[in-house]
Formats: sequence, structure tokens, C-alpha cells
Amino acid sequence: MSNVGKLIKEKRTAAKLSQKNLGKACGISDSEIMKIENGTRKTPNWENLCKIAKALGMHPFDILLAAGYISESDFNSSNRLHNLEKLDDTDCKYLQLLIDFMILRKETDEISEGGL
Repeated sequence: MSNVGKLIKEKRTAAKLSQKNLGKACGISDSEIMKIENGTRKTPNWENLCKIAKALGMHPFDILLAAGYISESDFNSSNRLHNLEKLDDTDCKYLQLLIDFMILRKETDEISEGGL
């Protein structure tokens, strides 16, 4: 069993969810959940990891951190966004647009300051 699979299984059982119920909540087959948990599928793809994390009330980074794939030093926790799991797909698309706009504005300001 992979570290990610073990953690997902622990969180799923603590939430009193069957593999089938977790799969339904994520839009992933229960056989895929089983493969992830038993390590046949080492790590789910990012999209599925996000779906599983959301269904378990976690952030995907929390799963990767707890499973030992990343450490606190891999990201700056003071800049980390909280409660993203509460956003739906539409909210995330708007958030990404806002981030893209802020980056573009910053790059435009840097070009203007450089006199280009």
C-alpha cells in the first residue's frame, strides 16, 4: 500500500465511507479507489487526488504532505490559501482568472517601470 493510499484509506474509514461511497462522491469508480488504496495505482492523477481530497474534507497538499511526498519546506505556508476545498469548479475558474489577471498586471507594471 502506498503512503497516499494508506492515508486515503484511513481518512475514508474514519469518515465511515465505503470505497463505493467515496467513489460516488468523487465521480471515480470504486475499483479505482481500491487500486489507489492498495497501491496498485501508486498515486492518483492530480484531478482525482483533488476530488478525493475534497470528498474527505482535505486539501490535496495535505494528503501529499501527510504521505511524505512533499514537506513544509516545499511551499511557503504563510502564503498558502485556505479553504479552497469549499470552492466548486466555477469558483476555482474565477479564482484562476483573478490570479492570472494579478500576474499580468504585475508583469505589465514591471515592464512600465523598466521603461520598455
